[in-house]
Amino acid sequence: MHHPLVWSGLGILLFLLLFAFVAPIFYHKDVNTVNVAQMFMPPSHAYPLGTDALGENELGQLMLGGQVPIWSGFLAAFAATALGVAVGIAGGLGGPFLDSVMMRVADGVLGVPQVVAILLIESIFGIHIGLLVLVFALTAWPLTARVMRAETLALRVTPFIEAARAEGSQPWRILLRHVVPNLFDALVATFQTQFTNAVLVLAIASFVGAGMGAPWNWGSMIYENQDALLAGQWWLIVLPGALFALLVVSVYLIGEGLRAAFNPQAELRGREAAS
Repeated sequence: MHHPLVWSGLGILLFLLLFAFVAPIFYHKDVNTVNVAQMFMPPSHAYPLGTDALGENELGQLMLGGQVPIWSGFLAAFAATALGVAVGIAGGLGGPFLDSVMMRVADGVLGVPQVVAILLIESIFGIHIGLLVLVFALTAWPLTARVMRAETLALRVTPFIEAARAEGSQPWRILLRHVVPNLFDALVATFQTQFTNAVLVLAIASFVGAGMGAPWNWGSMIYENQDALLAGQWWLIVLPGALFALLVVSVYLIGEGLRAAFNPQAELRGREAAS
């Protein structure tokens, strides 16, 4: 908790959480009120960030639009990471046959484009954010599984694991006491990647008119106002994109701070490489 990167990331994430989940309780002026007479108004005292194509308050829309990307991004990343960790560790410790089967399944899943899978599922079952999060998790877990499998295979032949086996330690004890703690660095790194991919994939799905199209979100705001930039209403495009970037950066900073705090050697190697 004393690492500056962690505090920087937490500060940005806390701002986004307050902006998306707390601020709308107090500020909801013309958020869902269509008024064509005030469409595409520039920023003013009444509307600090102007209005959109329907005359709705852009600031209020930005607040509400952050709720779905934040919770769905974290939920999708957690689900994909958890599934990938379970498969990767099982493949690394379960023997050649189980490892081969799981990796072949992972190769097959990797061949399915995530956005295509989302559009296909949505065309069959309709728009539902929970279903889209599930589809992402089921198509993204091989990334984490491959990393965890490689790390687990490397740990299997380390002296302290061999010593634990020689002492007669149970497999579950070796897993929880020796394997899992040494996977923390890789776990944080893969979660960062999964979160970034989740936010971007779900945003792209919204941008092409699908994905998170049911609830209002930053991705659908960009999709709905994609012609606004040419008309001079830059704030309708730039601001949702900037908030997307802040969300990804906050998780990246927290992850890098955690990795540096729990694995000082990795930070030292990074500094030496940079110098």
